Amino acid sequence: MKRRLIFWLLIIGFAWLVYSRFAQLQKLTQTLAQGQWQWILAAALLQILYYHVYAALYQSAFHTVEVKSRLLDLLPVALGSIFVNVVAPSGGTSGAALFVDDAVRRGQSGAKTAAGTLLVLAVDFGAFVPVLIVGLIYLFFQHDLAAYEIVSALILLLMTVGLTGVLGLGLWHPRQLYRLLDWLQQITNRLGRAAGRPVLLVEDWAERHAADFTQAAQSIAVHPGRLGRTLGVALAAHLVDLTSLFVIFLAFQHPVGLSTLVAAYAMGTLFLIVSPTPMGIGVVETVMPLVLISLGVPDSVAILVTLTFRGLNFWLPLFLGFILLQQISTFNVEERSQAHFWHIRIVAGLTAMMGVINILSAVTPSLRHRIAIVSNLLPFTISRGGHLTAALAGSALLVLAVGLWRRKRTAWLLTLVVLAVSVISHLIKGLDYEEAILAIGLGLWLFSLRAHFHARSDAPSIRQGVRVLVGALLFTLAYGTTGFYLLDRHFSVNFTLGAALRQTIIMFTQFYDPALQPLTGFGHYFAASIYTVGAVSLAYALLMLVRPVLVRRPATAAERDQAYQIVETYGRSSQARMTLLPDKSYFFSSGGSVVAYAVKGRVAVALGDPIGPADDAAAAIDEFKNYCLKNDWLPAFYQTLPDYLPHYQAAELNTLCTGNEGIVDLASFSLSGKKYKSMRAAINRLNRLGFEAKIHQPPLSDKLLSELRLVSDEWLTMVQGREKRFSLGWFEDDYLRHGPVLTIHTPEDKIIAFANIVPEYQRNEITIDLMRHLPDETNGVMDYLFVSLFEWARAKGYDTVNLGLSPFWGVGEQPDDPRVEQALRYIYDHINQFYNFKGLHGFKEKFHPDWSPRYLVYPGPVNLPSIVVAINRASSGDDFIIGYTRDLIQKWLRRAPDTVQPTKSPAQAVDSRSTKEGVIQ
Repeated sequence: MKRRLIFWLLIIGFAWLVYSRFAQLQKLTQTLAQGQWQWILAAALLQILYYHVYAALYQSAFHTVEVKSRLLDLLPVALGSIFVNVVAPSGGTSGAALFVDDAVRRGQSGAKTAAGTLLVLAVDFGAFVPVLIVGLIYLFFQHDLAAYEIVSALILLLMTVGLTGVLGLGLWHPRQLYRLLDWLQQITNRLGRAAGRPVLLVEDWAERHAADFTQAAQSIAVHPGRLGRTLGVALAAHLVDLTSLFVIFLAFQHPVGLSTLVAAYAMGTLFLIVSPTPMGIGVVETVMPLVLISLGVPDSVAILVTLTFRGLNFWLPLFLGFILLQQISTFNVEERSQAHFWHIRIVAGLTAMMGVINILSAVTPSLRHRIAIVSNLLPFTISRGGHLTAALAGSALLVLAVGLWRRKRTAWLLTLVVLAVSVISHLIKGLDYEEAILAIGLGLWLFSLRAHFHARSDAPSIRQGVRVLVGALLFTLAYGTTGFYLLDRHFSVNFTLGAALRQTIIMFTQFYDPALQPLTGFGHYFAASIYTVGAVSLAYALLMLVRPVLVRRPATAAERDQAYQIVETYGRSSQARMTLLPDKSYFFSSGGSVVAYAVKGRVAVALGDPIGPADDAAAAIDEFKNYCLKNDWLPAFYQTLPDYLPHYQAAELNTLCTGNEGIVDLASFSLSGKKYKSMRAAINRLNRLGFEAKIHQPPLSDKLLSELRLVSDEWLTMVQGREKRFSLGWFEDDYLRHGPVLTIHTPEDKIIAFANIVPEYQRNEITIDLMRHLPDETNGVMDYLFVSLFEWARAKGYDTVNLGLSPFWGVGEQPDDPRVEQALRYIYDHINQFYNFKGLHGFKEKFHPDWSPRYLVYPGPVNLPSIVVAINRASSGDDFIIGYTRDLIQKWLRRAPDTVQPTKSPAQAVDSRSTKEGVIQ
């Protein structure tokens, strides 16, 4: 939790730094635009090389004190330390702490790493001292050496001596080093006690770290060759940085001598080190131009060079440090995962913004002096073509941003291609390097996040998208060529077939052609229609390329057999049998669990919890979630038990209680007593009339199935409903034939009601799925059916009978319940006119069951509407909108004031199909 807080404080600090220095960043952008871009690019590359050498300096120093490290691991830490030192200034200790913490997490000694960081500073300052001395001597002979420069140089020398002295204590006076660390420990713990934290540093901290530090110092003495190598790397870093400054002078066409170059670099670096502000912000920008101007460099050049050097030497590594900070092991998997999440969201948003910039730039005239430069290099038609290319690229980026938001791998690759096209189009249409630089920066950032775009697109849709794209280009060429050739009377040009083709190609590469002059309104319409046809076809092709993976085939026989074996071995809920119905696909975890799911749109709805070994539940949830992400699906678990809620929450999924299942304890159920008086009387009356309950064991005969189908069809007609699916079974011969069915017979042996009995496998409990009756059902028959079921189940040795879900009942009743659950409570109270939830619950409550909550698990509130629609599609067989609209209209008409409705018995008022009905029907 603390590390997460630190991470977000650093992010906030970075945002504040950018906001507070926004004017400086704008000025930097304008400055870069005034230099020759070839030399600016070379200077930027040299700065990137400099920070690689800077990371190599740490690697060499750590090797000297016998701390193992890798260059690629240290580079993000080195850049991250710059970022941390700026947004959380503490005299450089916050950046050093980053190295120490990273090394400890890699199993290395923290004290030795601290000694290594001190060695880096000492060697870095020591390598800089000769450069500083040369610069001071030159300024002295130029009569331009100021007192504040001498004082700053003395401070740097004292810092270098102090750092060397600390390392010397470990080598020659380890006892004094222990006393120093013990004093620091006492001071730290004293401050901790004042803050309510009595022990910040454990008792043996000073002794242990003094020993490690001493060992590190001795390693330096034992390996002088390593120390010399480290000093050489530090000197190489300064030479690269110095070369970068020289290249910047060349970018502004003002080469300088070596003495001036060294003096300017020495003063800039000196005040970067000893400045009272982090990384010399504001100080270097003031001192360095003054030094250059005093040495004869023109004012404008001095300012431009300083701002450019600081932009590349300070702002570039700062931004890179912010981006790479997420890769540092200091921040655990959760923080890095959160950072990756926001980086993906930000880069998707920036891609959309880049699309808007492309479109605005395409419709904005280019600057005349830049057009003159381009026209000398490229034909006019090609430079004009950059406008339309930029506009089409902008439209494509708007579409692709959605795919990036969903981590689509195809969208990532296409975005890189489109950004490359954008860079070229911006340069050829008017040398708009500002937009080109933005596209390059976005492309580099996007490329650095390549590992996090892993969601697949639907392979057939990709092929279809490519075909559409190629077909669109060919069709547009054919459409335009044919039109210009046949309709040339509407234009001022008589087109031959070749000229018509050439005109179409030109229109595809520019916004307009000055030679094309439509003479009629239809001519204007036709010319505009070419762009419309091309843009619509391109957008459709892009959408097909990033389409989510579709499930095109049902589960195979082998998959169904494997799922059946797992469910039979581990099933323990009222939904277990429903997972074996043919509308499910299956995901098998590496630990032997199965997840039954259906894909609707971008949502993969799993029915219930993963079924399998209990110790595999957490892994199965994570594996299914990752499987969904790779296929660009949103994972959801519908009607889960409370048992695995901690696992879902650990997987960063939200949970929502959607109702309660009623469970009757057969050992305590009895019709005796006052509370069952009316029910007992109705059942006794039916027994006297000759009604009878019968259990039919599988396999059921065709004759019995035909009788049950008559009852089912009459019931569906009565309720004006359709067969539900997914969390429920439907009337299908193979499904009913292989399970027991309870039927209610009249004295004439006519079946008037039935319910199929469903096992719960490892739980000694049964439930019912289809429960249907004839419209003229006698009062009390449904009570008779349930009581007969209880008696049969008790005789068979079952412990409980599951009555199914009461949607929304018991949800959101407490003031501290989540707002979503309170909203469901509102639905429960007010939508009863369309769905008789209260009547359903009242019918079940007559049997005084125990209530067990059921949950919907989903990835974030923003996705809840999509998941609700997907559940309804799965339950309704994709007849959601039409079917439910029809149902609502019919039910409203049946409840209209001028409609006379026959009186219904309590059992008829209950939608008996809903004993196991889902949350949202």
